[in-house]
Amino acid sequence: MRRRTALQGVAASSLLALGSSSCALQSVPAGTDGNGVTTLRMWHYYQGQQKAWLEDEVARFEKANPRTRIALIDVVGEQQAQKLLASVSIGNGPDLLMNNIVVDFPVLRAAGVMKDITEEWETFSDSSQFPEATAWRNDGRVYNLLPYTNLIGMYAHTDALEDAGVEAVPKTLSALESAMQKVADRGTFDPLAMAGSPDMEGAWLFAPQLLGLGIDYCNFRGPAVEDAFRRLARWRDEGWLPQATATWSQTDAWQQFMTGRYAFALNGNWNLGNARESGFTFETARYPAPDGGTSQVYPGGEGIAIGAQTKYPDIAWSFIESAFLSARGARAVNKIAGSIPVRADVASSEQLAGDADVAPFVEASRHQARWPDNERTADMQRALGEAVSGVVSGQLSSDEGARSAVDEIAAARADGGGSC
Repeated sequence: MRRRTALQGVAASSLLALGSSSCALQSVPAGTDGNGVTTLRMWHYYQGQQKAWLEDEVARFEKANPRTRIALIDVVGEQQAQKLLASVSIGNGPDLLMNNIVVDFPVLRAAGVMKDITEEWETFSDSSQFPEATAWRNDGRVYNLLPYTNLIGMYAHTDALEDAGVEAVPKTLSALESAMQKVADRGTFDPLAMAGSPDMEGAWLFAPQLLGLGIDYCNFRGPAVEDAFRRLARWRDEGWLPQATATWSQTDAWQQFMTGRYAFALNGNWNLGNARESGFTFETARYPAPDGGTSQVYPGGEGIAIGAQTKYPDIAWSFIESAFLSARGARAVNKIAGSIPVRADVASSEQLAGDADVAPFVEASRHQARWPDNERTADMQRALGEAVSGVVSGQLSSDEGARSAVDEIAAARADGGGSC
């Protein structure tokens, strides 16, 4: 009952929030015109190179299917989930949509925004090329696909490593601590630039310190959690992680690394192109593994789905196959937008696996953790981010941070129905 009430509340406020923008969203012509040309509406929030890739894919699909148009409709990312709920409530949902799958999948699925594409996925001839985590399911049914991803890993300033006598990029958290000590003792560079903001970004950067031990949002408790927060407090106390990190987003942390002052950065594959223009040499590696565990990170990126109210599911699926699931589309999204395809034949190709900088992110994509299927996943992330930020800033002790994260994550999970 509590879950339905929350959803209804979001939908009601969304109807109001839709406001003037609803006119723009509904004014795009849809359906089949007098010349037999069928237009499908696709909601997206891509910008920059990602949008350029999507526009290329639309142009390619329309050329191959001259009686079909894909109208790309720009939506502000942070407003998209609410607007999708509102559009579906008035029978005007899009034919295709991409979404922040990590955050909004449970809500959009529960509200009936996305079509069940189980049959399309299970009869797709190349589905074996994709890991199981590509298909986002609920009660065994597929609603969303994540055919490429963005992940975090380690960047190392090789001049800083040489200056401090660090012989190799650390592969474990213990090795990272040893290397940061050497960098700090030398004093030429600062040790680490990492996001610690009190939100999802701070949580995303910290969670891998536990994921490789089998601890995620579904079982977030125990001695390993307390040890991880003590480690974070140690990094703060030793000065390896600046207290200012408590407010740094990933962009802030990356800008700091790009100054050349820092030996290490924990950040995403989408910065590879920028790193190659940095003016200093660097190496990449997977996120350092916790002692006794493995390197594992959460996948990020946009899910692709067919709108539940579309009248043209076959055309929509054809576009998904062409742009998002084909080997050609996968190579293009990496080349143009820097995203990491999870399609096996492309991931193992020379374009990705043969690139030493890209290879660690490709390997990480093969061992990614799975997000919980819970309507309050975003609240869980926010709770962890707030605890991380509190410890880094010194406002919370390590024990207080761990206790806060455990309690708040458990409460959010229960509020979302308790499922994972």
